[in-house]
Amino acid sequence: MTTPHARSISDRLSRLLVMGIMTSLLGLLAGIVPDLTAQQPSLIFSSTARADEFSDTDLRNYAAALMQIEPLRQSTLAQVSRANNGALPNLVCNQPNTMESLNSEARSLFIRYCNQCESIAASRGLSIERFNQITQAVRSNPQLQNRVRSFMN
Repeated sequence: MTTPHARSISDRLSRLLVMGIMTSLLGLLAGIVPDLTAQQPSLIFSSTARADEFSDTDLRNYAAALMQIEPLRQSTLAQVSRANNGALPNLVCNQPNTMESLNSEARSLFIRYCNQCESIAASRGLSIERFNQITQAVRSNPQLQNRVRSFMN
């Protein structure tokens, strides 16, 4: 039997998850590539690259990886929040100190997510560094955003 408080938290998390998914889908339809770092788990490492450094193959692989990572990210955020009593700090995969406030279950979930993201990128022929170079370039280059979006269709 579920308590009213537990049901309330569950309802709130469900609404947040649905809102997150809808926002991501609307963003994709509007041409915005999901941001994996803004107040959310991140795979960003410090690196820079020019937009013309990315081949169509790189961008096709990036788009495919991104489409696999986004649902995983949404699911993991909900699981981490539940495991961490509703608290969800700004988490960054390559910054272990961002995980300090997580309990052991939530930390384990997030670490598994980070490892899965790295595996997804690798399965698409991208090192995590290359994935993050593309992410950084896409954020600041509308033409590159359009190229990535074209591979998402």
